[in-house]
Amino acid sequence: MSIKQRGNSWQVAITLDKRYRKSFKTRVEAERWELEAKLRHSKGEAVDDSRRNKEGKTEAITWEELRQEVTRTRWKNQKSTKTHEINGKAIVELIGQDALVKNITQRMIDDVGVMMQEENEEVSPATINRKYSSLSVMIKHAKKRGYISKDFDYEIPKYKEAEHRIRWISDEEERNIISYLKTIKPEVADMVVILINTGLRLSELWRLTVRDVTDTHLTVWESKSGKARSVPLVKRVREVFDRYKENKAPDSRIFPDWTNWRLTHYWNRGRDYLELANDPQFVPHVCRHTFCTRLIQRGVPITHVQRLAGHSVITTTLRYAHLSQGDLDLAILALEEWQEGRKSTLKGEPESTYIKEGRVGALQGV
Repeated sequence: MSIKQRGNSWQVAITLDKRYRKSFKTRVEAERWELEAKLRHSKGEAVDDSRRNKEGKTEAITWEELRQEVTRTRWKNQKSTKTHEINGKAIVELIGQDALVKNITQRMIDDVGVMMQEENEEVSPATINRKYSSLSVMIKHAKKRGYISKDFDYEIPKYKEAEHRIRWISDEEERNIISYLKTIKPEVADMVVILINTGLRLSELWRLTVRDVTDTHLTVWESKSGKARSVPLVKRVREVFDRYKENKAPDSRIFPDWTNWRLTHYWNRGRDYLELANDPQFVPHVCRHTFCTRLIQRGVPITHVQRLAGHSVITTTLRYAHLSQGDLDLAILALEEWQEGRKSTLKGEPESTYIKEGRVGALQGV
């Protein structure tokens, strides 16, 4: 159906030369506009001429005009420009390219998620939330420029996202994939060693220069969070960097000419070798997950892990605050030994060795 009821209004959604969505107070008005739009299109006329008013006031800006303006002024120079453009176009498609921004209502905002689910029953909550994030940016931009009343009070819906299992590399998997990569591309094996032990993002590794790596630390000057950070180097990583820094100028990149795609090509060969081709989470980024997980499991305070990983908010780091089954077994053992130790102490016997040695440290930082 091209006409559907949305709360107290009726919405027309038709595709002619492009997609049009408009809302009306009654079904009769919606049907009349649909017929007129089809007639204008058949005559080669503009389907909808509801542009700026005669005085050219900006309050009559359309959603498509707003999207183009936000793309040009806000999203154009960002790393995720393409993603923002895709999300922005999807939002405008749902609301209507020629719909006037000034007519936005809370009901229209709520309907974005509903319409996405109607058009694709398998759309994930995470995808809907990304679209809403772009819509929020567009609305804020419009309010600042007077396209929408600054008194317009609205709420962006938040769809509950399922918690996904965070995959990390086991010690055995690490040994096996590095051993295999050494036989087909030793340079990639060295990269994996660096990634697992520094938590670098791939983009950060490609930008790394000789000057950024000292005998004890590496410094990331440009990161996703926008803040620089320094990461101490373990011995095996220092040894790797020493080989690649040798006879290179200070401003030379450690790994020139490498890209995500090129690395992934060799990684996938290693994944096939480990018979993990059907594990969708076993991708190069799992090295970063491994770095964070191992720190947490070894009792490093969560705030330290946040700084080492370069997370802008602590909630991101908290995703890694999980324990392996072995850690959980030790936790219960600690409780049981404490109870037994308490009974013994009451009888005048010494406290449990487990408690005296403080082996509950695996729970610190969680």
